[in-house]
Amino acid sequence: MTDTAEPLTMECPFCGWKSKEGEYQMLLHMETLHAEGESPFLTEQDRTSPPNGTGSTGNDDDPEYVECPVDGCGEFLLLSQVEYHLELHTEETHAQDLSVSEPTSSPSLSTVPGSSSKSSHNPSETSTRQSKAISAWKRLLKMPSSSSHSHHILRRRNDSKSSSTSEIKTRGTRLGRKHLGRYAHEDRMPDWLADLLRKKGQVQTAGIVPVLAQLLELCPSTDYAYLCHPCVYHISKLKREGGFCGYRNIQMLSSYLIQTTAIPNAHKLGSSIPTIFQIQDYIETAWDNNISVSGRAETGGIRNTRKYIGTPEAVAMFRLLQIPFNAQSLKHKEQAKAEELLMKTVEEYFKGDKGAVESGEGGKVKLTGLPPLYFQHLGHSMTIVGFERLREGNKGMLLVFDPHFKDSYVVTGMIGRGTEVVHPFPDHALKGYRRGSKYLREYKEFEVLR
Repeated sequence: MTDTAEPLTMECPFCGWKSKEGEYQMLLHMETLHAEGESPFLTEQDRTSPPNGTGSTGNDDDPEYVECPVDGCGEFLLLSQVEYHLELHTEETHAQDLSVSEPTSSPSLSTVPGSSSKSSHNPSETSTRQSKAISAWKRLLKMPSSSSHSHHILRRRNDSKSSSTSEIKTRGTRLGRKHLGRYAHEDRMPDWLADLLRKKGQVQTAGIVPVLAQLLELCPSTDYAYLCHPCVYHISKLKREGGFCGYRNIQMLSSYLIQTTAIPNAHKLGSSIPTIFQIQDYIETAWDNNISVSGRAETGGIRNTRKYIGTPEAVAMFRLLQIPFNAQSLKHKEQAKAEELLMKTVEEYFKGDKGAVESGEGGKVKLTGLPPLYFQHLGHSMTIVGFERLREGNKGMLLVFDPHFKDSYVVTGMIGRGTEVVHPFPDHALKGYRRGSKYLREYKEFEVLR
């Protein structure tokens, strides 16, 4: 007898509908119910009725938010961001697998200085399942789609050219899912999530910047690089928390502020990194005091919600605390020019510290005393901790701490080892921290706050 394989069940990434009838049936379902623009399969009544009985603000543009298929990630992404996001998960999973084969040199995150939560990730049990999920998604991503969402301007943009004004102007109109995320109209986050955030806080790891310095020194593809102050923590999300990247980046900037005396009024933050709920309170208090108050009208309020925040909310918080900052909008109608402007701005920022010191004997890498940069583009934000120039093609690279991803056990195992750091493939270890043209080419506009 010949065994017949059980048909593969496919699940719609938008609504969870499941089918065993193959990829064509799934694509037909997605085109019918989740098409970008007007689907030929829908009646006029279907087009004008809000989904799931929820109201619309009229400015959502019904963005295609997709939940990451990797177990425990919980992130909702614009469709145009999914492929690169999955590549980074592949890299993350591979790095974790490497750590299993070398347990003596790769301690768990819970043993790393500065870590505030234990990792429940078991690479040997999850890597195969995650790899299958990633492969299935990459097959789906080959279907015709539009990345036009990533070409919209960032929310609350001024109309001028690149600006160095101290505050990004706001329009004050109620925003929707395109700007505030999947939960733009949510009044309150679920109790289980609030409990998780209160009990676990965040994953924070100290000592990563010096490790990056050593990896860059070892890396044959690096011509030169600059890094921010080595005290900055990499803060990443908890398993299942979803998208709080704006808050996580404010926390990373705060990790610098609470450990140095270089910035006026930094002491107002106290001696510990503010929680998500404390950051929400700072922002709401700023609005109460008529600081960037249009943010309240645009968001409908953020306290105890999962709505995305961005540069305007960071501006409100730092203005409330009277911590000096500079916010820039960098944009160009051509994506390559926008990326060039971003790279030039970041490189000049790090080169501006005349007190930077060489981190090792090679002289390729300089550690500065500068704060990291809050970096925003449509749909996501990160913390820029450095700049790298590659030998090949003279290409620029942003060096970032991305709240979406944790440091691999291989990298955390190098903390505190100084010049003793040895890695056979430093390019590979740096991949999760680099953002270059492959990532940035999707966008025409960026925001940087320093």
